[in-house]
This record gives sequence, structure tokens and C-alpha cells, in this order.
Amino acid sequence: MVNTANNPAAGAGKAQPGAMQAQSQVPTTGGFRIRAKRTKDIDNLLRRFAELSFLQMSIDRDTLCTLNVESRDLKKEPALFSIIYFKPNAIDAVYTCLPTMSPKKRKLEVLRQFLNLLTLAEDCYDIEMRQVYQLLEKAISDMYEYVSTDYDRLFSLYDNLKTDSGAFSKKMKDLTDANSNLSKENYELKNKADELLLKVKSLETLSDAVLSLKIQDWLSEHKGEINVSDFSKVYNVSEARVEQMLNKLVTEGYLETKG
Repeated sequence: MVNTANNPAAGAGKAQPGAMQAQSQVPTTGGFRIRAKRTKDIDNLLRRFAELSFLQMSIDRDTLCTLNVESRDLKKEPALFSIIYFKPNAIDAVYTCLPTMSPKKRKLEVLRQFLNLLTLAEDCYDIEMRQVYQLLEKAISDMYEYVSTDYDRLFSLYDNLKTDSGAFSKKMKDLTDANSNLSKENYELKNKADELLLKVKSLETLSDAVLSLKIQDWLSEHKGEINVSDFSKVYNVSEARVEQMLNKLVTEGYLETKG
């Protein structure tokens, strides 16, 4: 889709106010740039990218803006997206990263999209490839730091955990033996403590993981629809928290909105 009147980047990365916007779910942003001199006009670039159905494009003066929306929130606002600006003397990439994602892995994903578009625009820009190599080297170095750990360090951690596990197992056995020798009076006291513990747990709110499952079960049982007010009353959870969890499930791709 090509729109020469409006910039697709306008408002795409702005957080929307309201009770349903959970602070912990606000995406962070990142970006990078390479210096490059454009050698052909914007129409040439538009033709190169025209077959990419996932791209939204617009022209802002002498800059071609491409927007790739990868996921949206409950209000259908872009949550995970990247924007690449093809300027006369530079190509800029700006992207969002969800709190549940690795920023280093996310940067590598966007860089892959960036390089694919550069390939399509190969003769439309005069690019010093050293910049691209440096960008790749930095991204790969970051990812290597993220995914790799020295073997000796891992083995040391494993050995320490194994030792701790043995000690804990012995303590557990001692406690089990001691517990089996408790008197009837202590046994009755334990039962009383268990009853109190159950009462306390019954007053606790649902965990995020349990709430997520309850919502999905509800949707399954109600033909994909949910009345937030009814759900809140059944499970004694605030409507704001239910809406927050719905927003999170939609943003992360577990649910889709109708219409």
C-alpha cells in the first residue's frame, strides 16, 4: 500500500493512555543508520518494494518511509514494528522491542529485514560497504555474548549446583525423618496450620500465568467472546487487570481481536 499524503511512521510508536495500557508492556525503541547517497529517484525505490505486501510506504518530502507492523495491541495500535527511512544521504532504521524480548536478538531480526531491503535497492544507493560490515559485526558480537557462556564457567555452576543439591537432599531426609517422629499434638497443630494456610491462599489473587489460562478457557467456552465485567466477578479479579492481561495476550500474539 502506497500513501503519499501521510507518513506511516506518524503516531506508530506513541504509547496510548488509558487503563488498559500496562506500564510493563510499553515497548522500548532502538535504531541504527548507515550513510549512503541516493543515486535514483524515489519512484524507482517504490517500484522495487511494490511487491512486498507486508510493507506500508509513504513519501515525506525527499524521504521514502517503509513501515513493517509485526504485531498490534488490543486497540489494534502497532506494538512491534520497524520503520526504515530512505533519505537522500542516509538510510535510518527505527524499531520497537517488547519487554518480553531480547533487545540484542530483536536488533538482529530488524537488521535482517534492513539488509533484505538494501538488496532490492542495490543500485539506487552508493553505499560504503564497510559500514554494513561493521553493523553486522557489532550485531553478531552482541548476539554471541547473549547466547554463549564459557564452558568452564558452566561446568563450575553445574558442579556447585550438584553439591548444593546433595546437601539439600540430606537436609530434606533429616527433616522428613524428624517429621515422622512428631507427637500427636504436633500433628494436630500441623493440621490447624494447613487449614489456615488454605484460607490465606483462598484470599490471594490469581497469578498472571493462571489468569492467562482462565481467560483462554473462558474464550474457548464462550465462542471466542469475553465479557470483562462477568469474568471479573466470577474470578474476583479487577476489570483493569483482566483488560491488562487481554492486551498482553493480543500484543504477544496469543489472541487475535475480531472485526
